[in-house]
Amino acid sequence: MIVQRILLVEDDEDVGELFASVLRGEGYDVDVAGTVATAWAHLDAHSYTLVIADWRLPDGDGTGIADGAAELGAKTFLMSGYLPLMPGGRAEGHENIMKPIMPIDLVQAVRRAIGGRKDG
Repeated sequence: MIVQRILLVEDDEDVGELFASVLRGEGYDVDVAGTVATAWAHLDAHSYTLVIADWRLPDGDGTGIADGAAELGAKTFLMSGYLPLMPGGRAEGHENIMKPIMPIDLVQAVRRAIGGRKDG
């Protein structure tokens, strides 16, 4: 079985662990990063099928992470409770998710983007 790897970039530790736990329960391999710096370290070390990045992070802007992940071939989600305030064009090219989002809705969005676990 080939497990699809997801990088979740979320600075709220409780939200990140909740989403990661739910996605792991669906068979995905999930890494969690709380900062831009940690996210880049993960991207340098691993290949991801999907990167879900929060827009506002303590040390920068999640759109840079999403842009970089897309260049590496990952599907990308950009999520925020502040999407309407995002400067024009920043979220372009990424699926946008408005927070708050229920975990089941996140799982459904992930399935639409990359499918479920893959049998090899």
